[in-house]
Amino acid sequence: MGSVFYCDDESSKLFLFYTGVQDSDWSKSAIGLATSTNGVDFKRNSGDPIIADNDGFFCSAQALNPAVTRVKSRFFMILSGRHSHNSTRRIGIAYADDVEGPWHVIGELIKPSFVWEGDAIDNGCSIVKLDEETILVFYSSLTSRKVYDLFAFVRRYPIRRIGVLKVRIRGTSSSSIEAMRYSGNPLKHLNGPKGCWNESVFCPGYIKLSGKHVLLPAASTYSVGFPWKQYVGIVKGDSPFFKKGSAQVEKLIDGPLEKTKILPDIKGEIALDTPSPYFNEAENKLFLYYSVADRADAIWKIALTTFKTER
Repeated sequence: MGSVFYCDDESSKLFLFYTGVQDSDWSKSAIGLATSTNGVDFKRNSGDPIIADNDGFFCSAQALNPAVTRVKSRFFMILSGRHSHNSTRRIGIAYADDVEGPWHVIGELIKPSFVWEGDAIDNGCSIVKLDEETILVFYSSLTSRKVYDLFAFVRRYPIRRIGVLKVRIRGTSSSSIEAMRYSGNPLKHLNGPKGCWNESVFCPGYIKLSGKHVLLPAASTYSVGFPWKQYVGIVKGDSPFFKKGSAQVEKLIDGPLEKTKILPDIKGEIALDTPSPYFNEAENKLFLYYSVADRADAIWKIALTTFKTER
């Protein structure tokens, strides 16, 4: 899973932070970095990950879903992880003085606690800047069939939903960072009914275009069984909170319909995840990077689709 980041100080480069895994079981994952001068051809910075093997931290067994922003003179990364294969996946934060590193893990921000969050949470691949030290992070659940979650137990298939986390960053120590999630399930209105293409929504990207706030969630219909059908949606709103009544989700990429355009040699169903947008002003196009895999081999790659935008 990857995300793109544009830095004003490095205007000739586009940075792609991505997740690398050892095997299809995700027994070990780490975060790498690649750069590009044209947004199409990327080159890895080195053969070594920028975040891996952080013993004692929340992401020592798994580090994934990097999303980067700048706060004053430093760069901060929101990421998901787990400290062992038996622990729950949670969300944490790292920082660097230079966008290319070295990166330092600060610690955990939140772990699953609401019933709707299930036993794992993943952050999306974009960050909203509210002010000089406050950001919004969209994150998604993976609801399991737990005894205390009666609806999930009876349903017998997962429903993924999106939450909102506010983070205030005043420094690089855990004591100088505050994390507050909005209670309940604030964006549950983006989920469609059973069997609908947006039955589940998760790991969204975000961008502001022409004065509108735009959310780009991955979506799936888990109720139909494996291999799941997956999509990318688009939501436009007047605020980054995408409140009910002012934001509606539409289909942007139809995975089952467009899978051979995305992966010409695909043999199974397509998997889609972590849409990450970047606006290319020179071409007046929205560049949308997203993770894709052929369910037949479970090898994840990063794809790019471009969209012409209105001026």
